[in-house]
Parts: sequence; C-alpha cells; structure tokens
Amino acid sequence: MSMSSFRQTYRPPTPYLPVYAALGLAAGVVAGYEWVARGGFGCAGERLSPDPRWLLLPVLVLAPMLWWGRHRRRVLIPTVVVLFLLLGAWRYLSHPFEPCFPPDALVHHHAADPYGRPRVMEGVIVSYPVVRESGAQYVVRMDAIWDGEEKLPVSGRALVRTDQVGFQYGDRVKVRGVPMAPPTFPGFDYRRYLARRGVHTLVRRAELHLLARDQGNPLLAALYAVRARASALLDQLMPQPYAALANGMILGIESGIPRDLYEQFNLTGTSHVIVISGSNIALVSAILLLLFSAIARGRKPLAAIFTLAGIGLYVLLVGADAAVMRAGIMGGLYVIATALNRQSAAIISLFIAGLAMLLINPLTLWDVGFQLSFMATLGLILFSQPLQARWDRWAGQRLPRLANNLLAEGLLITLAAQITTMPLVVHYFGRLSIISFLANLLIIPVQPPILIAGGLAIPLAAVFFPLGQLIALIPWASLWWTVFVVERMAAIPWGSVEVGAFGRLLAAWYYILFLVGFLWWLFRQEQGARALIPPRYRPALVRAAMAAGVILGFLWVGATAWAARPDGRLHVRLLGLGERAVWHLTTPSGRRVLLVDDAVGEAPLAAILRTLPGGGSVDLLILENRAEMPEVRARAVFTPETPLGPGTVIRLEKDVSLVLLDAPPAEPRLYRLRFGQFTTLLPLTNSQATQARWLARGLLTPVTLLVTPWPGTGAWPHPDLLVALQPQTILQPQGTTYPPGVQRRFETYPGLVRIPNDAMVEIITDGQRVELRQQPYPPDMALTQR
Repeated sequence: MSMSSFRQTYRPPTPYLPVYAALGLAAGVVAGYEWVARGGFGCAGERLSPDPRWLLLPVLVLAPMLWWGRHRRRVLIPTVVVLFLLLGAWRYLSHPFEPCFPPDALVHHHAADPYGRPRVMEGVIVSYPVVRESGAQYVVRMDAIWDGEEKLPVSGRALVRTDQVGFQYGDRVKVRGVPMAPPTFPGFDYRRYLARRGVHTLVRRAELHLLARDQGNPLLAALYAVRARASALLDQLMPQPYAALANGMILGIESGIPRDLYEQFNLTGTSHVIVISGSNIALVSAILLLLFSAIARGRKPLAAIFTLAGIGLYVLLVGADAAVMRAGIMGGLYVIATALNRQSAAIISLFIAGLAMLLINPLTLWDVGFQLSFMATLGLILFSQPLQARWDRWAGQRLPRLANNLLAEGLLITLAAQITTMPLVVHYFGRLSIISFLANLLIIPVQPPILIAGGLAIPLAAVFFPLGQLIALIPWASLWWTVFVVERMAAIPWGSVEVGAFGRLLAAWYYILFLVGFLWWLFRQEQGARALIPPRYRPALVRAAMAAGVILGFLWVGATAWAARPDGRLHVRLLGLGERAVWHLTTPSGRRVLLVDDAVGEAPLAAILRTLPGGGSVDLLILENRAEMPEVRARAVFTPETPLGPGTVIRLEKDVSLVLLDAPPAEPRLYRLRFGQFTTLLPLTNSQATQARWLARGLLTPVTLLVTPWPGTGAWPHPDLLVALQPQTILQPQGTTYPPGVQRRFETYPGLVRIPNDAMVEIITDGQRVELRQQPYPPDMALTQR
C-alpha cells in the first residue's frame, strides 16, 4: 500500500488518542517530579545522574507497536499511554524545577541573606515591565557580574524589583543589588512560580542604570510598544478602576487593578473574567478569520495562514502565559480545521493543546492559571450541551426567547465551568464562595461587549479620539455593572466560607471520582462501556450519581462551615518566612489581626492568609517600621503614623487586649498581648538601648511566653530580659545568632523550645493552658534553599 492510499484509507480505531496521550504525558511528568523529590536523581556537574535519556530507549522499542496495533484499540491505547508516560518522565527530568546549573550560572552568586553584599550585574530586560504603586519589576537576562574590578560572564534570568520606572523591553541595564534564591512561603511557592518562567534569581531593592536601548527582539519590541500605547489609550478613555480592569481583560495587564478590588473578585469567584482567557482568543480568531476570508476572496488556506499569524501575535501581545497559550493553540486548531473543511472536535483540540504545552514546558502542569483554564474549558465541553438540553426541556418553553437566551447563556456556562473548577479553587485558595454562582450569572452576559467594543475603541481612539470615546461608553457601562455586582456580593458576610482539612479532602475525592467518570465517558463514547451497563439500569445510575453529587456538596459546605467556626480560644500564629515572621491572631470570637513588623520582601501575604481562618481578610492590620501595605483586605489599619501613645489599649474583644509600650520613632512598637492569665510580647525586635530603658523603668513584667527575634531582624534579647520576664516558655527560631553570653543564658533555660524559621507555629490558649502546634511545610515549600 502506498503512503498516499494509506492516508486516505486509514482511520484510527479511536479518535481520542490525543486524550490518552495527554493523560499519559501528564502522569509521566508527575512521576518524574516524584522521582526527583524522592532522591532518585541528583546533579553530577551540569547533568542529572543517572542520565534520564535512558527513558527514551523503551520509547524506541515500543514505537513499532504503534504500527502493529494501529487497527487494534486494546493494543494501541495502552501503547500510546505507556509511550507518553515515559516521554513525560523524561521531559520533566530534562526540565525540572531546579535544574543542574552550569558553572557560569547566576545562581552560584546568590547571597545567603537579603542583607548580603550588593553585586553589580549587567543584562537585557526580556519582559514587559510590570508597574505597580510600590514600584516596578523586570525580568533581566544577565550576562555579566562584577567581582571587585573583574567582570565575570554569567547566564540566567533574574526578577529585578525596584522603585525606578521608565525602563522597557530590550533595554540593557546595569543592576546593583543582592542576588538571592526566590523564597517560598506557606500556601505559595514563589520559587516554583518563577522557575516556570525560567527565573531562578531574585534581586530586591535594586538600582538600575540604562546602558543601551533596543537590545531585544524587534518583533517583541514592536508588539510591546503597541501594548503600551493601547494601555495608555484605555487609561484615557475610561476612569479608574474601569480602565485598569479593561487593561486586564483586553491586554492582559493586571498590575493596575486595585488590590482591594482584585480581592473582591477572588472572594466572589469571578476573578476569571479579568484575565485573558479562551473567550478572548475565540473572539479574536473569529474576527480575524472573517476578515482575512473576505480579503482572500474564499482562498481558505491563505486566510488560515494570516489568521494563525494574527492569533500568534495576539498571544505574544498579551503576555503568552499558560492559559493564553492553551487558548491560542485551540484557536489555531479550529482555524486549521476550518481551512481543511474538517470538523474540529473541541475536546481533541483541548488535549492537543495541553499535550503541546507540556512538551514545551512540563512545569506548566503546576501553573494554577493553566489548570483552571483547562478544567473550565473541559467543563464547558462536557456539560454545556447536556445542561442545555435539560434546560430547554424544563424551562426553555416557559420563558420569553430573549430572557431564555440570556439566562441560559449565563446560567449554563457558569454551572458547566464551576462543576470542574470549584474544587480546584477551594484547594488552592482555601475558601468556598457560596455566592460565586450568582455573581457569575449576573456579570457573564456583559463580558462580550467589554471585549468587542473595548477592543474596537482602542484603534478608533488612535485615529480619531472622540469616536473612540463614544464607543468606549459601551465597555465602560459593562465594567460599571461588573464592579457594582462584585462589590455588593463581596460585602455579603456569608458569601464565602473557609475550607478546613475535611473540605480539602472532599475536593481531592471529587477529582478522583471525576477522573474515573471522565474515563468511563471516554469508553462510552467509543461504544466500549455501553455493554457494561444494561440500558434499563442507566437512568437509575444517573439519578444515583446526581444524588451522590448533591449529598457530597452539602457535606462539603457543612464540613467547611463547621471547621470555620470559632472555638473560644486565642490562636497566635507565627508565620515563619525565613528571615522574618508575621503575626496572625484569631480571637476567641473569630476576629482576626495581622501584625507585620518589618518589610517581608516578596512574601505574598494574601496567598498565605488564604490558608488560614478568614482567608485574605483581617479585621485589623498593624504595620510597623518599614512594613509595606500587603495585599490583604483590612477593616482597620494602624501604621507607624497612626497616633498611638504609650499605654494605649487596643481592645480586640472583651478579654483580649493589646497594650502598647513606648518605643523610639525609628523602631517598631512593642505590644503586650493579654488573654486571661496568658501574656506575651510581640514583636520583640527593638534595640538593646530601648530594651535597657524599658528594664530600668520596670515596663517589662513577667509573661507566659516569649518569642525571640527572627534571624533577619538584626535584634536579640537583652541579657537581663529573662530575669524581668520570667517566661514559662521561650520560642527561639533556628538560624539566630545571638551574642555568646545571651545564647548561653537561653540554652540553660528550662523552658527553651527551638522552632523552625520556615514553618508556621501556632500558640493556642484558653487563657490558662497553652498548647503549641508546629506545622512544617512539605519539602517543596521549605523556605531554605535546597
């Protein structure tokens, strides 16, 4: 048989081979990760040992089975799964989170702490600048570092944070700062987040000096210039915060969205509308295909080529993150299928997109945006049509046509997407939004005008600004309604509840059952599972599954609400961040207080707090010394400028109070926390002179528990402090280096307890008894560099 006749006559025994291949590849990537985590591979110079390329040998051996089993589904499917499982393991091992770095890698010049010796480096900015109120951040591809008077070649990318703005893509800059390994935090692994982007170095509080312009890729430079111009036009066409939201929805620039508003979108489960998603790409694909088809006068291949180029340019324009690339690949497959007069199966396109992205970058599997985007699209594919059929049968005939269309679109799309994404949101953000369904139902119908009219207003404003202003009224009105709904929904006290361990366990079981059900659906699509279940039992089985889902949902909500109830005790949580610690208090009635006594670098406190009671919100936020405003919602905020005199009593509730001690303006204030017979000081980071003055004035009286300063504070307890405080228990973080005389006193103290500086230590008291709980983080979330 000739190759041409084979192509014309061969039909695979199953159309879902890309699905099995993608599942096998994902399983292989996870297996490779576990293999490395359990010590199966190590670095020998620049390479892993043993060499992971030996995994490709079984692939070569099994490859001929693809030909032999091309007409046998029972042979072809297992062979494809095994082949891609091995390929996935090899792909991760060749591109892990922490690769084996070459001798000239920038990571070899990392400082041990953020107060190490600043270094001078040179490199080129290779990312679109991210500008916020607190400053800017740039990804810089470093190629040189200075060691005294010697200039050494280096390789590697660094995320540079600075208060200097005005630099752009392609600028060659000199960077002065302390290169460090990115930290990891409870609830958020910042090191992995940057590693997915090829960044393994962090430089904070850097000084930048421009050396040259236009050192980057000319195409990207042109696209980023268009993006910056379009962003500036949106800022002129609408007031804030609507312009910032339009920037996020149309151009993928989310840095201008106010923190409080972003958190409200998170609380209401609507944050997906303010990022570039599949709806944007689908709209761009349809418009470009229609436009180029008209220009090409029916020549579909030519129109498809130009449309694919346009999709690629738009993906690059908006940042090319994982969710956008997934949508771009699916849009490209749809365009190709249209050009070839083939029907594009959405589920096949989805898994081909996932397959391609994992082959390009296996770390994408841990990208939360990719996971949410993939699962939302899968939910739409699997459930939108069945839900539509049931809607038409139950309600479609009873409603006016317009009302039916609006309700069906908002209701069914929201429900189909949330079936597959809600447990994922619960797992990552620690909260279950009760109102997300209603909030999405109200705002989804107004999102298309934002994309269409907003995208049209930009080029019109560039040509004739008043016309662009007129068109911009449409997305402005839609954005006003979106913000109005989100703000009202976020203000509902019971709108979202915290998820305990049982709720997370149910989420895990949900996805296990979903995977089993999805595989069963695949077999059923191939007519392989119909014979397993007699027709007369199928309706009863469907009803039983629906009832089980409803019961599981009620159990989930009930367990979550039960776990979130106050327990009548005071909880003091020390969130160890390596060099610093953050204090999180939960009073017996459930009120929450967050105390940040110093700058904590890149710690994403909003992500950390989502793992704690209250999620990303607190009742009182206390900022001391150089602490910056974290990304949390607070009903009240005390800053160093807040006029609080010595002896001020902050009554958190009836039996819980904070009493302020005197301190110089340049130092953080010290508070005495009291609940019943329990007392402690927080945060003790003051100078020796200030502590000596307190001791001389008799301000430091006995306490139940003493927490000594964290390593990065540069402070240590006064030698006479133990005599005055007489604590029953002392918590000393690891990594602290106190003067020898002070350390000897602590080591001989009977109540000394060593605690890690990279874990959460919880102090629980009913006002009399004290309980300590230590919650170490998994190895991949440790705050120390491995």
